Amino acid sequence: MDLKKIAFIKFIVLVLVFIIGCNTESTVYKEYQKFESLSWNRFNILKFEVPVEDISSTYDIYLALRHIPEFPNKTILINYTLNMPSGDMRTNDKELELIDRDGNRLSECLGDLCDIEFQLRKGIRFSEQGSLVVEIENKYTKVEMPGIMEVGIIMRKSVKE
Repeated sequence: MDLKKIAFIKFIVLVLVFIIGCNTESTVYKEYQKFESLSWNRFNILKFEVPVEDISSTYDIYLALRHIPEFPNKTILINYTLNMPSGDMRTNDKELELIDRDGNRLSECLGDLCDIEFQLRKGIRFSEQGSLVVEIENKYTKVEMPGIMEVGIIMRKSVKE
């Protein structure tokens, strides 16, 4: 084989690896809300409208959090409410752990950005098409929670085990 054919084959393999590695087919919704002041006000209840089209699948819902590396808290307390397309409502308080018992940060940090995802619901099924409205309330005891850059919601099709 000549060098051009070998280089072309390597290029094709590299492109295929990239395409397969970046497959986000299971992600059906991903939306973030930014805080320009790097602070989440506890009275700022975040609202996300997630379109629900395929009611034959089950889904997992995640909260995505981006914060600064020097974030001062070990945990964040939130309340989330899921307003289903059918009109049903589910609400829950959840404590999000950012640092484990040994003091290790659980976020993935790169430079000045740290990202972490928390599973809110697993295997949720919808009975109707429409919009799932997700509301996230910051239950921090002070008015401002410093160090938060973005909060988002991700919905993925559940992986069958």
